[in-house]
Amino acid sequence: MPSDPRLGLEMALCGRCAATAVRDQAGVKRVLPPIARRIRALSIRTTTPVRVRLVSRGELRAHHPEGADALGLTVSMGTRVLDLMVVRDLPLVQFGSTVAHEVMHAYLAQQGFGVLPPPVAEGLCQLLAYAWLRDQPGPLAAVERRRIAEDPGPVYGDGFRAARAASRRLGVRAMLDHVRRNGSFP
Repeated sequence: MPSDPRLGLEMALCGRCAATAVRDQAGVKRVLPPIARRIRALSIRTTTPVRVRLVSRGELRAHHPEGADALGLTVSMGTRVLDLMVVRDLPLVQFGSTVAHEVMHAYLAQQGFGVLPPPVAEGLCQLLAYAWLRDQPGPLAAVERRRIAEDPGPVYGDGFRAARAASRRLGVRAMLDHVRRNGSFP
């Protein structure tokens, strides 16, 4: 049952956020091209196209039970990305940062990075989400950037800060090369 029946959304959103919510695959098709262009401009390119599929929170939880608060999930087998799911009804800024995060998971799989320690994998994914958010205007983008930067958790938060520090020291390409060879941040 939607948590905001007046708007027909799965989650309660203010009017401004509801107006930008990505509610169906037609909405994905409309908003994804500029998101994908910005991700490519950040030098992250998947080797084969990855379809973004909107799902309910319940469906995402069924695939990712330990991630109760997760907004997206990338399912891969070896270097093949099987599915990239994002929760429907996210405001555009959250949708874009979630897509950027999940695209990095897809990139790591397709580029053969193998199984990385969670702080490394999630740190890299949060780094791309943060980079995408830097170019987004408005208070929600600022809140999302701050949420990533100040996350106190050892996996997402510490992972992001380690990825950010390594990319500032070496540059993104050299950092990614090091991670691919060693499975850790330099």
